[in-house]
Order: sequence, then C-alpha cells, then structure tokens
Amino acid sequence: MNNLSDNACEFDAIRFRRQLHQRPELSSFEENSALSIALQLEAFGLTPSTGIGGHGVVCTIDNGQPGETTLLRADFDALPITEKNGFSYCSQHEGVMHACGHDGHTATLMAVAKALSVNPPRQGKVILLFQPAEETGTGAASMLNDTWLAEQQVDNVFAYHNLPGYPLHTVIVKPDAFACASTGVTIELEGKTSHAARPENGVNPTTAMIKVIEYLQSMPTRYRESFTLVTVVHALLGEEAFGTAPGKATIMATLRSDNSAVLNSMKHDLCEMVSTLAAQDKLTSQVQWQESFNAVVNSPAHCELVCEQANELGLPVEILSEPMRWSEDVAEFLQKWPGSLFCLGSGSGHPELHNPDYDFPDDLISSASGLFLGIIRRIHHSK
Repeated sequence: MNNLSDNACEFDAIRFRRQLHQRPELSSFEENSALSIALQLEAFGLTPSTGIGGHGVVCTIDNGQPGETTLLRADFDALPITEKNGFSYCSQHEGVMHACGHDGHTATLMAVAKALSVNPPRQGKVILLFQPAEETGTGAASMLNDTWLAEQQVDNVFAYHNLPGYPLHTVIVKPDAFACASTGVTIELEGKTSHAARPENGVNPTTAMIKVIEYLQSMPTRYRESFTLVTVVHALLGEEAFGTAPGKATIMATLRSDNSAVLNSMKHDLCEMVSTLAAQDKLTSQVQWQESFNAVVNSPAHCELVCEQANELGLPVEILSEPMRWSEDVAEFLQKWPGSLFCLGSGSGHPELHNPDYDFPDDLISSASGLFLGIIRRIHHSK
C-alpha cells in the first residue's frame, strides 16, 4: 500500500480519515491499516514501532529532557457491519465498516503526531499509541504484553471516543467509573433427544433453559450496590423438527456493571447456578465467556485537567452523573496508569454508534486534536 501522503506538509487529516474509512479491517486483521499509520508517521520524520500486541503501532516523541510521560491512545479496528451510506469514501470491503469512529480517532492522533513532529514536548516524552482489536476487548491487553510497553513509567493516559446524542464538540467526562465492565456469555445445556411422542425417554433441557433465562434477567436485583445490567441476546432450543423432543439449549447474554469486582461476582454466581441446575436435571453444561472488558476508571485529577483545557478552548463540558453503559478497552491502560477517557459529542441528531448509516464527523478532528495538544502543552511545556 502506498503512503497516504507524500510528506508531512501535505498531510490532510480528513483525507487520511476517509481513506481509512474506505478500507476498514476487522479486529486482529488490521495489517494494512497499521501499515498506513506507520508510513504516515515516518513521513512526519518519526520512528514508529510496529507489530506491538498484534498490529499495534507506538511512536515515542522525546526531546531528551527529563519530565513526565504522557500516553495518547487511539483505536483503529472496524466492525462486521454493512455500510448504508452514499458517500464517495464508503467502505470498499463488503460487510465491514468503521461504524464506531475509530477511523476518526486515528486521524485525530495523526494530526497530533504531525504537530508534535514540528513542536515536540519541551520536557518528558509523549507516546502515541495506535491500538488494534478494541471492539473485541483484546487489543489493549495484547499490547501491554509487549515487554517494552509494559515497562514504561507512564504518568498520564488520555483517550477519547466520539459520542452521538450530544451537541457537537461537547466534552463529556466523569471521574472514577466512566464506562462499564462487560462480558458476553454463552451457556450450553445438553441432555438427550427423544421422539416427541415419548419425551420421557430423553433428557429435556427446556425447564432448565427457562430457569437460566429467568435467573439472568433477575441478576441486577442481586447486586444493588452497583449499576448492573443483563441482556439476553439469543436463545435456541432443540431442532426444527416436530418429531424430536429437544436435547440441547443455548443461551447468550451480556452482563454489565460499573464495578469490575461486581461483574466478577456475577460471573462466579452464574457459573455456580448453571452447574447446580444442570446436575439437578441430569444435564451437562458449559459456560463460555467472550469479549470481556474491565470498567473504565478515570483519575479525578486527569478529568479536571481535561475540563480545564476544554474551558480554555471554549468547548462546552458535561460531567456525567452515571457511567456509560458501553465498555471500552482503554480500561486496561487505565488500570495500569492514571488518566482519563473522555467523549466528544458527535451531534444531537447524529446516527448512533454501530448503526449502518454512521459516519465520523470530520469537524471533531480539529477540536479533539486541539484538546490533546493543549493538554500536552500544560504537562510538557509549562513546568
């Protein structure tokens, strides 16, 4: 793949974003996107490291003077959704699109990279981190398995996510729990099929399946000390055959909490309940967890810094009273180092995240990159 622009002077963040949008890649398959990112960083005269935790890219900008280390993170994976837009830069990959704005997050961080390549921090260093596989909740942990990254002494972590439903450019932030921990779960109950005329000759999982669903739906009442939510997303019983009594049931659900420890308790209790129920009904059972995320926990001091810089730039600020229900893989970095994830409003009437008609609003690139650069100035230039 050719470089997205011939040199740093010709870099256009909006064009870069739209080129990423045209060529989306699913989590853990972002090879070409990572190459585009690395080539553009090299065009700025920077030295990126690639292949970090899969297709992750990191780039350190260090003026050689002592000081704090700040990590700025953007994600760049796409989703298995068919785009329904008529733009000239629509996805060219059938069934895959940037329906969450990760192309815009990456273009924002690239605009920051361009600015820092010309005006590096006076003190300390800035690490630009481009993360794959955010949507599956595996990318951040994989990158942290890299020895060099894991051993960094990072003082500040900042990342943002665009957020439809809020006025354009509004900064949305919350100290402490900002976004929920979550996990997907697949529960399989297996008995024994029989002729529908002789159901007593089999081991039918229907009653157990109903009890599991009822238990899932009642789980939030058992953990009132935190926000919790359980959504049953799929259930399948038996086969499409009138002559056969069912011998297998599958239930899929998503569990959420604003507290990672509470989510772990929910997982433990669910496993015990399923195991007990299966033994009672002479079934075998299996519980599998997928796409697990820890809660995003923000440092109050870093949230305050975001708000101060937003005010300086004239950006409206909204401080949430409750955490976001969705999850974000940046939680792994924030468990290791202090910092803040914040959101920027994409527009009150903007299509929602993961909608097939979603598109990242290009106007956010300038406000988001300006906010990042202002934070960098506060930490690395004014002390």
